[in-house]
Parts: sequence; structure tokens; C-alpha cells
Amino acid sequence: MKIVYKQWKPDEGLEELQAKIYSTISGLPATAEQIRERNMSRSPEMTRYALTKDGKPLAYTTARDSTSDPGVTYIGYPWAMKGCPKEVQEKIFNELFEYLKGRRETRVISTTIVYGSKIFDEQLEFFKEKGFSENEVLYRYNLDYDIKEAATMKITKDISSYESRLATADDVERLVEICQSDPYMKRAFPSENAMRIYFKDRVLKAGHTILISKGDQIVAASAPLKFKPEGIFLTGEDERIVMRFTAIRPGYHQAWKRLLIEVAKECMAAEWTDIPLRATFSFSTSANTALGLAAIRPEIEAFEVILTYRQ
Repeated sequence: MKIVYKQWKPDEGLEELQAKIYSTISGLPATAEQIRERNMSRSPEMTRYALTKDGKPLAYTTARDSTSDPGVTYIGYPWAMKGCPKEVQEKIFNELFEYLKGRRETRVISTTIVYGSKIFDEQLEFFKEKGFSENEVLYRYNLDYDIKEAATMKITKDISSYESRLATADDVERLVEICQSDPYMKRAFPSENAMRIYFKDRVLKAGHTILISKGDQIVAASAPLKFKPEGIFLTGEDERIVMRFTAIRPGYHQAWKRLLIEVAKECMAAEWTDIPLRATFSFSTSANTALGLAAIRPEIEAFEVILTYRQ
């Protein structure tokens, strides 16, 4: 079999092939649009492909620099379609791995494996054979609210001075600014421009975006979205209303309660009262107690394991 090896280039349809390989083998969703946005923010050497002579997808692997820990680079599993020769899968991974080892910007090489992947055990074994060991687990803490109860929560004194309004198409830069001020949200996007595109082309077009202000300053923002489980952003079997992003300006943590109430009110106005509103945040820890709690407490969800290469 003649193999064609490529690095990432825009406008060659590689993002469609990458999405096909990942969704087919992992059983998790991926879109070409999301992949393109991520790949455009990385150097071409960070994403590598193996294709057949006639352009059919065989395998790919990719890497990204951490947005929160300078010097940490995450390398991905070499996803391969059935029928892809093992040596091809190994080749693209090993070449990327060696590239990262010699890269000045990379001090630590880590990887993440999503528990929901169909081949989780294979991925875990692969990385352990390569010298990686388990470091931490990433969890989500989920809390579901009844829409009617949340919408009628008391406006207590500590949040009575906040004001609320729906965002319009003119609020793109305000949304970017509030998200840039939130350390967690700032790390959630590969670039400020990607954030701007997300709000302009997706969030504001869908509507229901809530802005919370104090005086002349926007201090919190979010938007409800009806969402069906797809294995990454929402697991399980039941539909939820999710807060598709949540940005809180540092120093205004009280604004979150007002934001929750106003988002619930907007759900009431949209007549979304039949399913719960989910609030969530993520955290990572190496404590084994957390895995034990996650097994018995439904609000704590183990999402992915983090492994680190030990030279």
C-alpha cells in the first residue's frame, strides 16, 4: 500500500478527514469547523496525517500547547482507521513525538484520554508503553436546577444592585472582553479571534445571551442552550439546558447567582421549562478519593485522565 504523509495545511480538506477518523474510531463527535479553528492556531508540524494514494483517510495525530501551563505540550493518540497498517500509525506518532522532544517551547509532554472513548483501554495501554504514567484526572461537577425554582430565587441584597439585559449583535466585543477577563474562559479558546467568531457566528445568532452589569461594567455573561447528550460536553442519556459558556469578572463572584436567575428567567420566556438547567465546572486532582466519590455521587463526573511522559 502506497502511503502519503502530510502535515496540516488549510484548504486541502484535511479537517474533514480528521473529523471522520476521530468520530469513527472514538465514537465521540468532532466537526471539521472546530478542527480547522484549532489547527489554524498551531504550527503545521503539530498535526500529521497518513492517507492512501487516492486521498482516503488512514490515520492522524496532533499536538497542542497548554494555554494555562507554559512549557506543557499535549500530544494526541494516533487515531487510525481499521485496515491502517500498525507501522503507519506508529510512524506519524513517533515523528511528532521526536519533534516535540527537540522543540524549545516544550518542557513537558502530556496527553489526555477521554473516558467516553470507545477505545479508552487501547489508548491507555499505548501511552503507558511509550513511557507515560497517569498524573491527574479531570472531573466535572454538575448541578441541575429546576427552571421554575431557579427563576423565582430571591434577589438578595448582595445581588440586588446588579442589572440584566439580553445581548445584541453589537455586544460581540463586550462578550470578548468579559471572557478575556475570566482566567478560565480565556484559556478555553485558542485565540481572541476564535472567541470573537464563536460569539458572532454561533452564540448571538442563537439568541438568549444574558449580560449582567454593575454600573457601566459587564461583570458576567452566559447563554442557555438546549443540548442533547453527545458524549463530550454532555454525557448520559437525558437532554439538558446547558449554560454554553459562563464568564465572571474577577472580584464579582456574587454575580453568578444573579446570572443563574436571569438565565432561568430567559428559559421561562422561551418556554423551556420541561428539562433541568445544568450548571457545571471542571477541576483536576490526583486524589484517588475523587474517583471513589465520582463512582457514587452522580454530580461528580470523571471526564478524562491526564498522563505525563517520564523520561
